[in-house]
Amino acid sequence: MTMLGRSSITVLTLVAALLLQPTLATQARAEKYYPDHPAVQDMVRRAITYLSNPGGPSTPGGGAGEAILVGYTIYKVDGDTEHPVVARAIGLAKACLEQNTSSNQHSHKAVYEIALSCMLLASVDAEGYSPLLVRARDLFFRVQTNSGGFNYIDGSHNPAISDISQTQYVMLAFWTMSQAGIEIPQDRIVRIIQYITNAQIKDPSIPTSHGGWPYHWNPSASDQSRVTSHSLVACGLSSILIAGDTIGIYRNRLAQADEDEELVPAAFKRVIAETEGGKPRSSFDRSKIDAVVNLGLLFNRNNVYNKAVWHYYYLYGLERFESFLEIANGKQNKSPDWYNTEVEKLRSLQGADGSWGGAKSQDYDSVLPTEVATSLAVLFLIRSTQKSIGDLKEGVVRGWAELPADISAVTMVNGKPTNKTEATSIDEALKMLEDDKKSQGEDKLITEKFVFSKNLEQRKDQQNRFARLLRSKDYQARRVASKVLGRSDDLDMVPELIYALSDPDAVVCRNAETSLRLLSRQLDRYHIPKEGNITEQHRVVARREWRAWFSSMRPDYIFVE
Repeated sequence: MTMLGRSSITVLTLVAALLLQPTLATQARAEKYYPDHPAVQDMVRRAITYLSNPGGPSTPGGGAGEAILVGYTIYKVDGDTEHPVVARAIGLAKACLEQNTSSNQHSHKAVYEIALSCMLLASVDAEGYSPLLVRARDLFFRVQTNSGGFNYIDGSHNPAISDISQTQYVMLAFWTMSQAGIEIPQDRIVRIIQYITNAQIKDPSIPTSHGGWPYHWNPSASDQSRVTSHSLVACGLSSILIAGDTIGIYRNRLAQADEDEELVPAAFKRVIAETEGGKPRSSFDRSKIDAVVNLGLLFNRNNVYNKAVWHYYYLYGLERFESFLEIANGKQNKSPDWYNTEVEKLRSLQGADGSWGGAKSQDYDSVLPTEVATSLAVLFLIRSTQKSIGDLKEGVVRGWAELPADISAVTMVNGKPTNKTEATSIDEALKMLEDDKKSQGEDKLITEKFVFSKNLEQRKDQQNRFARLLRSKDYQARRVASKVLGRSDDLDMVPELIYALSDPDAVVCRNAETSLRLLSRQLDRYHIPKEGNITEQHRVVARREWRAWFSSMRPDYIFVE
C-alpha cells in the first residue's frame, strides 16, 4: 500500500483549513462550539422535543424513509430503543429490509430507505439484525452499476447511470456494517472509488465546476454534465473518504503509530498477508484517493458557499467528510472553524418549535420536509460521524483536545501537549487512584499513554492493583481499571473483567467488554450494546458468554459467585 509523505499530508491539511474559512472578523466574534457546548445542547434538545411530538413529523402519515431518519436521529442523541419514535423506526427499518430483499419491486426511494435502515439496525444491534443486514448488503451488490456507483432501482432511470447522492448513502451503510463485523469485499469498495474518481469533473478552465461532481453520471455519454454544487461535492468527498477508511487506508497509519509507541498489545501488531510474489495482498494506492480529495477541496476553496436549497442535506455531508478528513490527516479537532460558522447560522435559523427548514429558514432550504431538515441539522450538531469514528477506534484515538487556558500548566509528552497535573504513567495512575482522598478519577489520566512494566514481577503487581480497583467505590477508578486491563495481554485478568461486566456504571461495563475482546482476540464479539441502555439481561448474557469462552481456554478454572 502506497503512503503519501509528510508534505502531501501537510498540503491536504492546509487545503482543509482553507475550506469555508470565515473572515478574521468573524473568527474574532465566533464562539468556540462543540457538541457538548450548552448552546448546542439546548438546540439539540429543542429539536428532539419537536421530532418526538406525537402529533408532529413522526406520525404514520410521513414516508418510511423520513420516519427512519427521524428515529435514527433521536437514537443517536438519546440511545433509547424504547423511545416510541425510535421503536417505530426500528420496526419500519426491519420491514423495509424484509420487503426489499424478498422482492424485485422497489419504491422510488428504496436505495435511500435501505441504506438508512442498515445504518439504524447496525447501530442498535448489529449482531441481532445481522441476517437482515447481510441480505441488504447482497441486494446492494446486485444493483451496483457497472461504473461502480448506485442509482434508483425502481426501473424509472437508466441503469447505466450512477447517482452521487445515493452512492454516498450506500457507502455509509457499507462502512457502518463493516465496522459491525459484516464483511464488505474490498473489490466492491474499490469499484465505488473508481466511479467517484471517474465521475469527478476535471476542467480547470471552468473553476465553478473543476473538482466537483455532477448529480448523475453516465460513463458512455460523450457530453457529461458540468453542473455541480457544494452539496454534491460533499457527497463525493464523503463517499471517497469513507471508502478509503473502509478498506483500511487511513487507520492503518494510526494503528502503526500506536504500535510504535507500544500502546497496542503485542498480539495485535498488524500482520499484512503477502501473496506469492511477496507483495501486500491489499495494495490500493492511497495517492489516488488523495488526488481526488485535494481536487474536491480545491473546488470548495475556489467557490464560496453562501446559501443553497439543499442546505441541511449539505450540512450532514459536510460533517461527514470533515470527520473522515480528520482521520486521513491523523488529527481530530474539538471545535473547528467550519463547525463554529455553521452553528452560528443554525442558532439564528431554528424555529420557535425547535425545528429547522420552515419559514424561518428563508431560502436556506425550501424543498426538504421540516422533520428531515431538522434531523440532518441535529446529526450535524452532535457530530454524529466523529462520534461513531471515536467509538469505533476503541480508545486509541490520536486526536488531542485543545490546549487549556493556562498555558503554564502544559508540558509535552511524546510530542503532544499535556497538562502537568495529568498522570501519564502506570505508577502515577495507581498512586492517584488508590488514594481515596485524591479521588481525581479518569479526567486527570491519559490512559492511552499507559505502558505496563517490562519487568514481569512489576508488571504482575501493576495488573493486580488495577484488578483490585475494579471493586473501588470510585466509579472513575473502575472506569480506568476496566480500560487499562485490556492492554495487559494477560488472560489471568479475564475473570476480573468478567466480574466488571456486572458494574452498574455503563462505561465500566463497556470498557470491560472491550478489554475482553482485546484479550480474546475476538474484536467483532459484542454482548453489551455499544450505545443506549444496558439492561440486566445484557449483563447476564455477557457474563455467561465470556465465561463459556474462558472455560474453553482454561477448563480447570472455577468461577465463584
